[in-house]
Amino acid sequence: MKLSRFTLLAFATVAFLLVTATQAPARQAAASGSQQINASTCADCHDQRVANFAHNPHSVLDTEGLASKAGAKFSCAACHGDVSKHVEEGGGTGSIFAFGDSVPASVKSQRCLTCHADVHPNFMQGPHGKAGISCTDCHSIHNSDPNSHVLLKPAPVGSMIAGRMGNSAVCVTCHGDIASRFKLTSHHRLQEGILECTSCHNPHDVQTRTMLGGFKQEACAKCHADKTGPYIYEHGSVRVEGCTACHDPHGSVNRHQLKFQKEAELCLSCHTEIPSFHSRFTLDTNCTNCHTSIHGSNFSQFFLQ
Repeated sequence: MKLSRFTLLAFATVAFLLVTATQAPARQAAASGSQQINASTCADCHDQRVANFAHNPHSVLDTEGLASKAGAKFSCAACHGDVSKHVEEGGGTGSIFAFGDSVPASVKSQRCLTCHADVHPNFMQGPHGKAGISCTDCHSIHNSDPNSHVLLKPAPVGSMIAGRMGNSAVCVTCHGDIASRFKLTSHHRLQEGILECTSCHNPHDVQTRTMLGGFKQEACAKCHADKTGPYIYEHGSVRVEGCTACHDPHGSVNRHQLKFQKEAELCLSCHTEIPSFHSRFTLDTNCTNCHTSIHGSNFSQFFLQ
């Protein structure tokens, strides 16, 4: 029996209404209470992302019940907010907190700090927070690599990275001018994979002169304790400006990572007035031939020993 086009359309309409009527109560039931929605509900549409999430550090929001710290009942809602409307509407980014480009950096970071403020309490006062850099500019919430600190995986930038820079590859995406200095003759072993940017810098905290230079020079002293004293006679520049008064920590053409190629040029940049018996010395003179304890001395105020 051949059915008319009108009859076929009527059958299709009835079938659609029956399916809709069947799905609507389930969808409404899922949206009626957040306790009925969990990560498995999200997996209906985001199956691969939810599967990978099991290897993500944020999975503790479910396994250890930490989602309540963000006022939520399961992991996805802890970051994305109330997802009931999102589920009811069948998706879309307008009904959840989606960390989109249109969301101000400070708002995105504050969402992360809901849980991480105890670990990174000064992030908004640090250089990244002040510069309008959000947590998601460096971190991927859904990163499935448990050893990556949920960092983004930027595309390689030249042969410098070549898979050896590790987490510092994320820093290079913004700090290319600094990264280029590690290609100079003398440099800290970043591109060789010995150090990371975070070996000296804390990207989540306020960077003070007492960390990267100046009195105590904590960052340098972690590795170069033999150069930090305490000394009876301290080199004034070290006391005031720290190691970076003379050294470029990222890289230099000088074998000691000095800011000048010639040692005398560096010394004369501060010591413009020198004793008369130094008049025969030239820019090729190595001042440390005599001033051997240039970082500080317990015996000579002129650092002769």
